[in-house]
Amino acid sequence: MTARPDRPGIGLSLPTWPRRDGTHASWPEMRGLARDVEALGVDMLWVADHLVREVAGRPPIGFRECWTILAAATEATSRIGIGPLVACTGFRNPGLLARMAMTLDEVSDGRLVLALGSGVPATDVSWQAFGFDAGRHVGRYAESVEIVARLLRGETVTFEGEHVRTHGATSGPPGPRPAGPPVWVSGKGERTLGIAARWGDAVNVNVPLASAEDAARVVRSTAGACAAVGRDPASLPVTGVARLALDATGTAADRPGWLAGPPERVAATIRAIGEAGVRHLALYVGAEDDTSPYPALTAPVLDRFAAVMRAFDAG
Repeated sequence: MTARPDRPGIGLSLPTWPRRDGTHASWPEMRGLARDVEALGVDMLWVADHLVREVAGRPPIGFRECWTILAAATEATSRIGIGPLVACTGFRNPGLLARMAMTLDEVSDGRLVLALGSGVPATDVSWQAFGFDAGRHVGRYAESVEIVARLLRGETVTFEGEHVRTHGATSGPPGPRPAGPPVWVSGKGERTLGIAARWGDAVNVNVPLASAEDAARVVRSTAGACAAVGRDPASLPVTGVARLALDATGTAADRPGWLAGPPERVAATIRAIGEAGVRHLALYVGAEDDTSPYPALTAPVLDRFAAVMRAFDAG
């Protein structure tokens, strides 16, 4: 579902933010995309956990709420993995977040992957717009990740931190998996990679990847973080993100830091990224004339992406 033994898993995101023309996908449109993504053989269906973002050259863009869409997407599909990419620990109490995750894992029959992130208040206006505490957000992240991971692994947690407190918290009724849903912890710098090395079932390295060399760098960074806390790097799978902009033939435009070339070349690059040690790649896929750094998926673009998946499956 979320990984393959011989190559990396592939994920796509539902378009909960505006398309290039400024319109939002309706739920029936997103439901259709979710089912088509599943039918295509994609491993994971991701949903962004943002509220408002600013993008250069566009007015502030609003997002549909992550967990509501996740619950609906769970019911609309039957096999594909689902998860937030990534659930911001600054937006919800970690005990509540663990309870939400355990409940959705039950609803999805064990298909949830809980990807967590610290958020970036300096570039995300959601924090100010909704009154979230942006102070020392990485410190809050460290405490929240620990609490969520321990709760989902079955502990009763009493925690007295600088930012978060719990007293006898549990994750509630057990879900379908004895160890709970896996926790993928996002990291990029030394502090956040260290949090992932301590508590993650996997690490999601928040750096767009476009080559095996890019992948090797993030794998080395993760190994260094594991070494610093005495963890075997082989026990912490590395996951990441990538971007591609497709023309009508399924060929990806050549942009710095993006996957590029015809479907066979894109598929080969993804496999090379996997061979370098990245076990899952969440893809942001758009049309060649969409200049957004994170384009919103549409049905025509998914049709174009099918050529990439065919080439990937044939490899």
